[in-house]
Amino acid sequence: MRKDTESLLEHVLAAVMAPDNDALTLATTLRNSVPEEPAIAVIRALLSADRVIIDTFNGSGPNRIDAQLARSLALTLAVATDDLSHVRDANPILLGDVLL
Repeated sequence: MRKDTESLLEHVLAAVMAPDNDALTLATTLRNSVPEEPAIAVIRALLSADRVIIDTFNGSGPNRIDAQLARSLALTLAVATDDLSHVRDANPILLGDVLL
């Protein structure tokens, strides 16, 4: 794993696993903390965080809502990024470009 990818994963994992987290809080935290990251890199980090949680912390257990948050936000960002790519010729699309 590249150092920048690993660093982003650690940042996203910390945001996903923050106490008393919900979908809006997670989305806002990431949009405010890494707005210049390519959206695809954040999606990758969210999906990687989901896998880390499942592999490390019994993510399939009923108390692992953080893994579900990571997957849900990844899907939401993928849809928004895809929609934006069809109306705007921007490459890469940055997280700050995607409306949450």
